[in-house]
Amino acid sequence: MADAPENTIVSTDDTPSAPKKRSTGKKASAAALVFAVGIGAWWTLLRPRGASSADPVTAEAADTVLPLESFTVNLADAEEGHFLRATLALGVAGALPTAGKGENKGMESGAVSMATIRDSILSVLTTCKSEELLTPEGKTKLKADLIAALNRDVPALQARGVYFTEFLVQR
Repeated sequence: MADAPENTIVSTDDTPSAPKKRSTGKKASAAALVFAVGIGAWWTLLRPRGASSADPVTAEAADTVLPLESFTVNLADAEEGHFLRATLALGVAGALPTAGKGENKGMESGAVSMATIRDSILSVLTTCKSEELLTPEGKTKLKADLIAALNRDVPALQARGVYFTEFLVQR
């Protein structure tokens, strides 16, 4: 090595030098890892939760939605003057029987009667207390109770869901 001129570089390695690897492969891998971790965190913590099969209120999908008129009922509180005004729609399986043209009776034909549906709902609503209805758990329980009562009293309706469109508790 002492014989080599000063301006030349002598390599002790016999293999030709390999080109340097770019760091873009590492950057792409890191970006993919960050993306995967972000999706995992979103899936675990923030994603919209669908209905579970353990939830009786929305366990089965409804084919038809039946809007109902408002209900105004006195609540079962010991104090006087507490009432509930609620407008709701029912999610039912299958198609609903309808009355002929020009009739304003809606579903009064067949095995399903609007009077029976309203009576079943009223019987459940009048047993509620205002304290229960003010919590989300109370509303969920009310929905489950309404579905159970409707399927017991009007089995031809095949109620699958209850959707509140107005809900007012007067205390």
